[in-house]
Formats: sequence, structure tokens, C-alpha cells
Amino acid sequence: MANPRSLADSTALRDETVLRRVRQFGSARNGLQEWRLQRLTALALIPLGLYFVASMLWLATSDRVTAAAWLASHAFIGLRAVLLDYVHTRARLLAAELLVRAAAIILGAASILAVLKLFLGR
Repeated sequence: MANPRSLADSTALRDETVLRRVRQFGSARNGLQEWRLQRLTALALIPLGLYFVASMLWLATSDRVTAAAWLASHAFIGLRAVLLDYVHTRARLLAAELLVRAAAIILGAASILAVLKLFLGR
């Protein structure tokens, strides 16, 4: 069985080594500001969550064309936001947007063809 004293010594030595390694990074200094920002964004999510629930209830009572148009517009807005965040040059942004629109058109046409194939039974 290991000596409890040597185990405690090795743990203390390990903790001191870790502390020595971490000290060179300095303090975060923005911990409170980060915490406040997280709380503020959490508060901002409350009305957004309510909007989402109201939208889903409204979509449940609307017809399919309206629901599809609403979902398509919000999907496009979401994809555009992702592209704006991650694509930094204007030319690449334009190319990415054209690629997304082309993919949406191709997938939409494939969906229509699949439904027609099922409907016509071929």
C-alpha cells in the first residue's frame, strides 16, 4: 500500500507545477464583464423565445404555403447570417450566396420531382 504521506506530497507537487504553469497567463481581468454579458444575452433570449413560440403556434394554424414561405425566408436569413460571420471577402460572400441559392433551387426541384414521382406512381 502506498504511503499516505508520499501521496499527499506528490499531489501537492503536481498542484504546484500546474499553478506555476498557469500563473504565466495572468488574470482574465474580464471575468465580471463576461459574466454580465452572458446574463444580458440570456435576458435577450426571453423575448426571442416568446417570439419563437408565438411563431410556431401561428404556423400551426396557417396553411402550408404560408408556413413554407415563412420557414424558407427564415432559413435564408439564418444561412446569410452564417455566411456573413464566416466569409470575409466580398467576392467569396457573393459566390457563397449564389451557391446557397443554387443549392436551394436544385433541392426544391428535386423535392418537387420526388413528390410527382410518388404521386404519379412511376
